[in-house]
Amino acid sequence: MRKGLGSGVYGSILDLVGGTPLLRLGRVERFFRLEGVELYGKLEMFNPGGSVKDRIGLYMLMDARSRGLVEEGAVIIEPTAGNTGVGLALAAIHYGFRLVAVMPSKMSVEKELILRAYGAYVIRTPTAVPPESPLSYYRVAEAVRNLLWMIGGRPGGGEVRKVVEKVQTLVREERVEDLRSILEASVEPTPYAYIPNQYSNPANPRAHEETTGREIWMQTGGRVDVVYAGMGTRGTITGVARYLKRAKPSVRIVGVDPEGSIYSLVKKGMSPHEAAKHARPYKVEGIGEDFIPSTIDLSLVDEVVVVTDQQAFSMARMLARLEGVLAGGSSGAALYAAVKHIKTRRVRGVAVVILPDTGRNYINKLYNDRWMGENGFSTRDEEVLGELL
Repeated sequence: MRKGLGSGVYGSILDLVGGTPLLRLGRVERFFRLEGVELYGKLEMFNPGGSVKDRIGLYMLMDARSRGLVEEGAVIIEPTAGNTGVGLALAAIHYGFRLVAVMPSKMSVEKELILRAYGAYVIRTPTAVPPESPLSYYRVAEAVRNLLWMIGGRPGGGEVRKVVEKVQTLVREERVEDLRSILEASVEPTPYAYIPNQYSNPANPRAHEETTGREIWMQTGGRVDVVYAGMGTRGTITGVARYLKRAKPSVRIVGVDPEGSIYSLVKKGMSPHEAAKHARPYKVEGIGEDFIPSTIDLSLVDEVVVVTDQQAFSMARMLARLEGVLAGGSSGAALYAAVKHIKTRRVRGVAVVILPDTGRNYINKLYNDRWMGENGFSTRDEEVLGELL
């Protein structure tokens, strides 16, 4: 993705997407007494928007433009935990689009403020509602799109603002029937309102197959033996697995699932419908789901490790103190799963854990002792992680 004009000189912020460093986590190895393994972190917070999702934001909009699905002046609408919204915002600025990000209420205020700084509109939705509910962030995004389609042409800034304000009011007041009416309305699509939908867009895993997986292969000189990655939309783990298993079939792919998500249950053989009955809210952001996106290919995942919120948060906090890497809760979950799996499975060789985003998105959450205490979490991180020693 990098197209430098000279050494360290670039023509666009999008040229900085990808090419993230691989860092040997030697202090983590020593602290947790990992033997016979080289553990590396793929530092996705080095993307310009601060997360792995910059990759798919760029790929999804490049794909939409190449297929004529959007025209200049279009509004991009996306249900997002926040990071995909930021990635889309960067690409939208470059291509002359506007962005409406629809986020569940549990997502950090830092993410919302960052999106607004990039000029995006933000709509907040309830967190604990089923995907099919008109109040879910998936369906609210569709309602925004339908209202913009009803305009019939390229919407002006004032029209976009009115649509966003209207939908946010309907959500806040829980006017489900009004939202359902918008969702069920017969409208003519236009190229001026588009939902990339990271959950079903093939450009999502393709971005990671062509960039993230290739980078890991090149950076390890083909020595990689196992990769640990969180499972959200599943684009990252699916794309990385496709590339690496093609290059080296013996590579093991280990998925990381937060407790309360359904991926681990489905991997064990439970039907998605039955697994959904066991879904429950969790605090860690950006990974896990209560349904199965079409971007997923569970056959590429060899094992799944389940991690609690407490374990994820304590490991993220420990990573900052041990390595100076400030990462989010999903990174903590991935690293916890990696250490646990390495020790219990006696993994040897080269292991790579994908660290999806920066901890600066969560300063007032997992890095805030008061928030941790108010939400029932211990701040005695070494004590929590002692079970891994």
